[in-house]
Amino acid sequence: MVLKRIVISLIVLFLTFMSFPQAQQAEASTKQQLIIINKKINKLAFYENGKLVKTYSVATGRTPGLTPEGEFKIVNKIVNRPYYTGGIKGGDPRNPLGNRWMGLNARGTWGTTYAIHGNNNESSIGKYISGGCIRMHNKEVRELFSKVNLGTKVRITTSKKTFNQLAASYFKNIDIKAPAVSKVNTVSDKSIYVTGKTEAKATVTVVIGSKKYSKTADTKGNFKIKIPKQKAGKKVTVTAKDKAGNVSKPKSVTVLDKTAPSLSVKSISDKDNKVSVKTEAKANVTVSIGKWTKNTQAKSNGYFNVTLSNKQKAGTKITIVSKDKAGNKATRSVTVIDKTAPSVSIEPVSDQSTGVTIKTEAGASVNVTIGSKSYPAKSVDSKGTYKAVIPMQKAESTIKVSVKDKAGNLTVKTVKVADKTAPEAPQVTSATTTEVKGTAEAGSIITVFASGKAIATGKTAADRNFIVEIKDVEAGTVITVTATDKAGNVSEQSESKTIEAAAEEVTN
Repeated sequence: MVLKRIVISLIVLFLTFMSFPQAQQAEASTKQQLIIINKKINKLAFYENGKLVKTYSVATGRTPGLTPEGEFKIVNKIVNRPYYTGGIKGGDPRNPLGNRWMGLNARGTWGTTYAIHGNNNESSIGKYISGGCIRMHNKEVRELFSKVNLGTKVRITTSKKTFNQLAASYFKNIDIKAPAVSKVNTVSDKSIYVTGKTEAKATVTVVIGSKKYSKTADTKGNFKIKIPKQKAGKKVTVTAKDKAGNVSKPKSVTVLDKTAPSLSVKSISDKDNKVSVKTEAKANVTVSIGKWTKNTQAKSNGYFNVTLSNKQKAGTKITIVSKDKAGNKATRSVTVIDKTAPSVSIEPVSDQSTGVTIKTEAGASVNVTIGSKSYPAKSVDSKGTYKAVIPMQKAESTIKVSVKDKAGNLTVKTVKVADKTAPEAPQVTSATTTEVKGTAEAGSIITVFASGKAIATGKTAADRNFIVEIKDVEAGTVITVTATDKAGNVSEQSESKTIEAAAEEVTN
C-alpha cells in the first residue's frame, strides 16, 4: 500500500509539471527582474529594471541552514499546488503552501522542494518558522506571482547591507550612495523642532527613545521636524533616507539644559532657624541674609535645609539663588513673618457633655464648630481657659475648635465625641437549650448569663436581631442577657428568661 501511494504521488507530480511547460515558456519579457531575500530581517525585495518595486515581509527557516542561501531562479509557477506530504488538495484553506507557488532550483532541486509560497497561518510571517521555504502573506504572494516571470533570479542571503547595495551588482543604474546628515542644530529642553541640513528631498527621521518623527527635506536639503519638548540629557538621533532607499549614518545630539532650575522656598517665621528649599537635584544653592551667606548643594531629590545663624526678626529679607550644572540660575526672596500658631488643647467631650473646654493663649479668639453651627467660647480665667456651651452630640461626631491669636495665626483642631452611653437592655424573644434569640443595638456583643456567670456570647446583626448558640444548659435554667457596644459601654441586664426545651428534629 505504501509503495502504491508513492507511485501515485509521483504520477500526480509528473502530470502537474507536464501541464505547465508551455505556459512557463510562454512567459517572456524585456523586463529585467530580481528578487532578493534577506534572512537577517526576513524581508523580500522585488526589483524591475533596476528599480525597487516593493518589499514584503516573509518567514524563513526555523534554523539558519534550512533556507538555502545563494543565487537561484524561479523555475515554475503553480496556482493551488497540492500539499502532497499531508494529502491536502490545492486551494484548501488548510494547505500550508497557500494558493501560489514559485519554485526555486535550489540545492539540486527543480522547483519541487524550495519555493516562495503562501501559507495557512498568517501570523507566522516575519518569523523563523518554516522548513526551508519562503512564506508570504497570501494576498502579497498573489500580487508578486502576477508580476514575476519564470527565470527571474532570486538571491537569498543573510546580510546587514541594504537591498540596493545587494542589488547593485545586478543593475548599473542603482544608487547605493547614502545621503549625509551634514548638520543637526542644537536641541534644548525648550526646543519643539529639530532642524538641520541633508540631501535635497531626503526623508529625515528623528528618533527619540521609541518614538519616531519624519519629514521630507526641502529642495535645498533643509529640514525642520516638530517634536515634543524633551528633558535635558536626552539623546536625539537623526537619519536621512534618499529616494533610492539609502540611509545615512545616524547623527546624534544631546538635548541641552536651557531651563532655569525650579526653586520654591517654604515660608519662614520669626520662630524658624532654618530655610527649607526645593530645587533641581544637585543644584548649588546660596542663601543670603544681609552680609551673611551660606553655600550648599541640593540633595538628589532636590530638597535641603539651610540652618540660619539665629532666628530672624519679622520683616527680615532672605535671598536664595539656585544654580544648576548647566549654569542656569533661579532667584527667590522671602520675608520673615510672624507665624507662630497658638498651642491648643481640648478636654475630652462625650455624648453626655454640654460644653467644650479649651486651653490656649490668653487673649485669643476661640470658636467651636459642629456641622454648620458655631458656638463662641468665652474666657473663664486669665490663664487661657475657654469654654463653649453646646448641645449634647452623638458619639463619633466631630467637633472643630479654631483658635486665632492676636497676630492672626490660626490653629484648628478637632475632637471626636466619645461614646459614654450604654445601649438599651436587650429584649430576649426566645430561649431554648440550644439558642437564645432577641434584639439589641446593631453591632453590639451579646453576653448570656446563668447564675451570674457568662455562658455564651454572640453578635447582633445590622437589623438588631441576635441568635446566640448555647450548650450544656438544662431546661428551666434562668438566664439574663447584656449588650456591649463598640465603645465598651455595657447595657443593663435584660429581664430574666427561663430556658425551654428545644423542639425535637423530625426526619421524614
